[in-house]
Amino acid sequence: MATMIDLGTTDFYIATPSIPRSDFERYSTQLFDDWENHVAQTLSLQDYSLVLEVEEGSVKGVGRIAAVLGAVYLGIGNYGDFVQGIQTIRGQVSSVGDYLTEHAVIPFKPSGYEAKVRKRGGSLGQLQRLFNQVQRRELTPEQAMIEAEAMFGEEASSVPGFMRDLQKSLENLPLFHQQVSLLPEPTEQELEISTREGERKPRPSRQIPSAPPPQHIR
Repeated sequence: MATMIDLGTTDFYIATPSIPRSDFERYSTQLFDDWENHVAQTLSLQDYSLVLEVEEGSVKGVGRIAAVLGAVYLGIGNYGDFVQGIQTIRGQVSSVGDYLTEHAVIPFKPSGYEAKVRKRGGSLGQLQRLFNQVQRRELTPEQAMIEAEAMFGEEASSVPGFMRDLQKSLENLPLFHQQVSLLPEPTEQELEISTREGERKPRPSRQIPSAPPPQHIR
């Protein structure tokens, strides 16, 4: 059986007083149904898994989206460019995480409660970091591929097309420009002239005024 890879996780916390259990169950069920419908309309993957865990008391929830690597690969194919596909699906996962937290807090907003949110990018976020590291010359494409193979484990061998396209994309990434000085290095003659001019025109000395005594504030 294929292993699911983590596409993204959204944690939220709403510091509300405890609500009756029946109301809480109705709230959590409705929240999941709304979220599931929104994900179906937003996420361009044919096969994925949703998990929503909500704890009562102060409302604390975790929403997770996962999919098999093959489904992610098919979703990327909808966009032509591999890197663009990764970034697009990652943006969709982030968007549905925002939807979850926005709707989780709606029943409590009239009372002035807000949600504290933490989001994690999962495997797609890790791939984006690899792209950035290669572009900044912090990793070679070969080193990035080693990390990607370790990240996906056995799933990497089960979807060879994904890994092949990933390698091509890493090798063809445009590298960020390195900072280069545009001023030429001075010659020995220029340095000598500059030194002589400095000797002929000494800068007048300035006396640094003494600082006033410090004020003590209690």
